Amino acid sequence: MSSESDKDYATFSLDDTDTSSEERLFVDAALAEDKLPSFDGDFAPYFQDLTTATLFCWIHKHNISTSAYEDLVDIIMRPEFNRDAYSKSILISLKKTPSTSRDSKMAYQLSISDIIWNVLNNPSLVKKMYFGPDVDSKIKSEYWHGTLWAESLLFGKEQLMISEGDQYRLRIQKVLDYNDLPGTFKRELGQNRSLSREVWLQDEPFLTITTSQISEKVTEDTLRITKILYKHHAHWHIRDATLSYQHPSEYVSIMQPPSSTMKVYKLFLDIYYDDFRTFRNVYHSLGGVYVQFGNMPAHQRKLLKNHFVLGFVPFGGNFNEFMLPFVSEMKEFEQGKLMKVNGKNSWVIAAGVLRHNANKGCRTCTVSRESLTNLYQDIPATSRYHHTTDIQFKEISDESTTTRQNQLCIQYGLRAKPNILDRLLRERHLQTPQDVYHATARKIGRLLKLTYDYSDRV
Repeated sequence: MSSESDKDYATFSLDDTDTSSEERLFVDAALAEDKLPSFDGDFAPYFQDLTTATLFCWIHKHNISTSAYEDLVDIIMRPEFNRDAYSKSILISLKKTPSTSRDSKMAYQLSISDIIWNVLNNPSLVKKMYFGPDVDSKIKSEYWHGTLWAESLLFGKEQLMISEGDQYRLRIQKVLDYNDLPGTFKRELGQNRSLSREVWLQDEPFLTITTSQISEKVTEDTLRITKILYKHHAHWHIRDATLSYQHPSEYVSIMQPPSSTMKVYKLFLDIYYDDFRTFRNVYHSLGGVYVQFGNMPAHQRKLLKNHFVLGFVPFGGNFNEFMLPFVSEMKEFEQGKLMKVNGKNSWVIAAGVLRHNANKGCRTCTVSRESLTNLYQDIPATSRYHHTTDIQFKEISDESTTTRQNQLCIQYGLRAKPNILDRLLRERHLQTPQDVYHATARKIGRLLKLTYDYSDRV
């Protein structure tokens, strides 16, 4: 396929008042017979075969420029190009698709390793990314303003060199002994527990101290914590210590880089998945999986060019099966992976934050649907915690009958098996943000419908 060359046009200059402007004149004449295409077959005389015809239609339908098409051809014609490298066959659920559908389809997925390599080797992107420690800010506008960035070994900096003039701070939780407890709990708990070196952890607010205020390090077996003291609606309450989020150091361990002088990049990946309709009048959805880099500031993450497509899940396709290659690569990045960044060996660590059921429709709590509007909910006591959810999943899988498994799923508000993304190092209930837009939009849509219905009656 060729485009018109400059010699196919005649040009002339305008009058002396505007000699810089030029206009192209089209030659209105028939092509010579020897220059006409002479193809045989179903697509004659203009196209040789189906491939040529469909490419022609694609280019003109979507206004593909000649330079963009030539770039595509250059990529495809390279001997290193492997069309099967980013494709795999996945099973299709016949329950979600017409009876005439095939039982498998090809799904195309980009490698997260390739995406990370291209981002880190792009100077215009890397210079805008943040790889430092957690920042204590009153306005929480960036990921590195949060607790997760400060606590996890997978993000920020594992160690800090603090000189005398630096202003680094430590956030700590207060530990109470028997004498510090409110009077009602002294009578309930008794002093004998204090004599056995038991102390009580006070929930937020956290205290902020300087490194100079640290007097000594307490060994693990010195104190014993089984209860947490917290405030709920201006009243003190006590809950079991198991009803608390684990510190990332309890479930995260990483490998050190081969060399202490090697540059380390810790990446905070924001992964989200959403279905969208591919046709106007027929519900035939396609699932898009996208990646953003939380190391970028918020104004950069909003830009469309900084949303990286990981792949598309075909209609009726199995999400878990589609995500297997991604999970496999991410398991390597969680421990650390050697990569060339700007020609130098670097150590790259990456972890993801991932983007309800009917009775307990929340990812972070066990409150029933009927009680969601109750302003007096005891959130700490009704929250979901990763380690307790693991126990519930094990209890479900240990049941021998499907009926009993279904009963436990309803009771706990869980599916029968964990999500494939739970294989990654994360706190599933903290690192799965709520979809605020869709939750709010549905409520607003319902409110508008009720308003219009009421107006029609009046």
